[in-house]
Amino acid sequence: MLQNLKIKLIKMAKDAEKYNLCKEKTGNFSIRDESSGYIIITPSKIKRENLKEEHICVVDLNGNEIEVMDGIRPSSELLLHLEIYKARKDIRAIMHIHSIYATTFAVANKAIPPITYDSANYGGYIYVANYKKTKTIELVKDVIEQLNKSDACLLEKDGVVVVSEDIDDVLLKARYVEEVAEIYYRTLTLNQFKEPERLTREELMRL
Repeated sequence: MLQNLKIKLIKMAKDAEKYNLCKEKTGNFSIRDESSGYIIITPSKIKRENLKEEHICVVDLNGNEIEVMDGIRPSSELLLHLEIYKARKDIRAIMHIHSIYATTFAVANKAIPPITYDSANYGGYIYVANYKKTKTIELVKDVIEQLNKSDACLLEKDGVVVVSEDIDDVLLKARYVEEVAEIYYRTLTLNQFKEPERLTREELMRL
């Protein structure tokens, strides 16, 4: 069932590790099937190098299991993915990653401003959402609020979420997020923590 999307999801997850956006079992990834509305999501506790099609889980928007292999559980971040899809009907793919520089700003509880034109690829600012490991719907609401401003959002002490209307575009957005985060970090260090000039919304909109 949904074999082509499962294959795409596995490639997305493995490519994320290849580009140092996450390591080992960290991070979780999902795709929404347009025709059925089902969510295809990575499982918990399986290394990406061992990930196979039969490990990929299929659930509906309420979290009911449609296709889940015995002994396998959907990602522990399932609630986060489901609530984002419910709130933003345009979204077809979600990545929750732990790339080094973006996660550094998540731990510091510091938003990443648009300092290069690459910021336009995900909407400009990357704000920090209050998000604890309790993973309640109330806390997910803050994530959704930030994702209504941009297609990337820092999770306080827990990495970054990147969303996209285009399945094939979400990985590139995530790479732009990490690139801008690294440039911002290095610029702050070089300038003794003086903030660099930020691009205006009008400048970003020209792209």
